Amino acid sequence: MAVSFIEQKETKRQKILFVILGVLVVVFIFILGQGFIKKFISESISRMTIIPVLRKPDIDFSILEGKALKDLEPFEGIKPFEGKIGREDPFVRY
Repeated sequence: MAVSFIEQKETKRQKILFVILGVLVVVFIFILGQGFIKKFISESISRMTIIPVLRKPDIDFSILEGKALKDLEPFEGIKPFEGKIGREDPFVRY
């Protein structure tokens, strides 16, 4: 008889814990759903309000024919080093 009383107590606890777990799961899903719904709505509104306007770029090539660019001289480059490279003992002070 004592065994059946303990079993009844445990099943009652299990039912209560199962109900609490179910309520927590429902609340958790509700909170996550609200977050995703708000994010989705804000993204869809932002996509609707911002419409990119693509236009063909205007490039003015007449600037390349100006006096300032005609006065430039071409770069001849860097001549290779002619001399002794390094020191005999690089760890000695000058």
